Amino acid sequence: MTGRPGPDRRWGALCAALLLAAVAAGLGAVALRALLEVVTGILLGSVLPLEPMADGLWHAPAGPLGGRGALLVPLLVAAGTVTAVLVSRTGGPQVNGTDGVIGAVNTRDLDGLTVRGAVAKLSGTAITLGTGGSGGTEGPVAQVAASLGAAIARRLRLTETDASLVVAAALGAGVGALFQAPIGGAVLSAELLRRRGMHWRAVLYAAPATPIAFGIFVLVYGYHPMFEITDFGAPWDPAATGVLAAVGLACALLARVYVGTFHRVGRLLRPARKRPVVTAALAGALVGTVGIFVPMALGTGYGTVSLALSQNEVLALPLWLLLALPFVKIATTAVTLHAGGVGGVFGPAIVIGGTVGALCWRLAVEAGIDPGPAAACTIAGVAACLGASVRAPLAATVFAVEIAGYLVPPAGLVIAVALAAVCTRDITLFPSQETARSRGPYRQMAHSVMLNADDMRRRAGPNRLIGGIRSRRRNRSDSSREGCPMEPEATPGLPDLADLPLDELLDDHRPEVNRAVRIALRRRAAVGIVFAGHSAGGGT
Repeated sequence: MTGRPGPDRRWGALCAALLLAAVAAGLGAVALRALLEVVTGILLGSVLPLEPMADGLWHAPAGPLGGRGALLVPLLVAAGTVTAVLVSRTGGPQVNGTDGVIGAVNTRDLDGLTVRGAVAKLSGTAITLGTGGSGGTEGPVAQVAASLGAAIARRLRLTETDASLVVAAALGAGVGALFQAPIGGAVLSAELLRRRGMHWRAVLYAAPATPIAFGIFVLVYGYHPMFEITDFGAPWDPAATGVLAAVGLACALLARVYVGTFHRVGRLLRPARKRPVVTAALAGALVGTVGIFVPMALGTGYGTVSLALSQNEVLALPLWLLLALPFVKIATTAVTLHAGGVGGVFGPAIVIGGTVGALCWRLAVEAGIDPGPAAACTIAGVAACLGASVRAPLAATVFAVEIAGYLVPPAGLVIAVALAAVCTRDITLFPSQETARSRGPYRQMAHSVMLNADDMRRRAGPNRLIGGIRSRRRNRSDSSREGCPMEPEATPGLPDLADLPLDELLDDHRPEVNRAVRIALRRRAAVGIVFAGHSAGGGT
């Protein structure tokens, strides 16, 4: 008898893919940080006085800029955004940021994750953020790591399931390495894939990959917690816990504003993206002009969070700045990224939450309440806003503890994250996250059919299709149902989806669409009539 080497080869290839993907993720994180530091120092540092805070962190001045040099900021940001748009084009067709990686993993369609796209993303991020555009670093490192992981998986000929999970592990490994939070990165790779709950197999794949990527990053830069804290206060203090709970509620409100603004700006700027260079130039100039008055809104803003860990610094900051900075950061991030700049949305949530936490601490002090250390409120804001914005409360909690370098957070931090998550259950920055109602291959099948149907409807034209659909529906309703297995008795009253655009078909908040999708997925034969048939005049 001959042996069965298939399973052995599969596990061997899988282990090799995870190892190589982890190494690639670590090297990608190293490359991104090195390139970003160089470009920021040369470009943004030449027109803006940057104050170093810690290893790799800086913050801009707290007050408005003065002098003739301030006028160079809009020109620099505009030039950087335009250059990032042109550089992104060199990457060819590719997924877009963390949300694109999540969608690729959930649909198991990894064709858009390429090495060429990773290089373009790396360069575009350094140019965008290094010239003052507002954004984070997690999206680029996630896409770079995922693209390299996908290329490795294709090279080793992994199955679609294994390849998608290797990509998810690479995503978590890259983010965990860059932020020096390997456990948080592993949990994040599983929790980001779904709006509720976790993808437990992704945790198993990410668990061995994240320490390897983290180790490579530490070998180059050493281990320094991103926001190192020496005192978190007492694990339990009634007054401090009450303030931290208020931080959670405030972050829930700001997370809603952030997510809503980000998606609305995306819809408003979508027509303008037909002229990408002009849009990027105007948007960059606008962001740079805002940066003259609120310089802390430029770049990543991570140094601002580091500044807010100190009680003396929070008391010295103008109160108007603490009130305005979260909203300005939201606006500049949405405009930068939707106008063609390259960056992540995860990082700005850190800055927004940290600033809100510092503001709550400041208000509590001025009201005569003892809120404990300012660092506890700042880190609680980071975790609460981040968890609420990306639907990953557990990962955000672990992530915040790791970047703080403190093993035992106060109970109020956990309460803040929980309150923010409960108050924002229906929002997310990542629409590609799977919902509890539709997961796995059935969601992929429906998504693919709807894409094809929408394309067929646009090609054929509305008059021909809608008329054909409705006339066929009338004929079907008038004729006998005998011999029509495609439309059983249990499906009368399905809404006419012919006039709905694809975005509304994919909207989870439309009950009539949700009902049609559930019925269609229970009866796979009906999918053609519900989607393709309704959009192509009844064709199969």
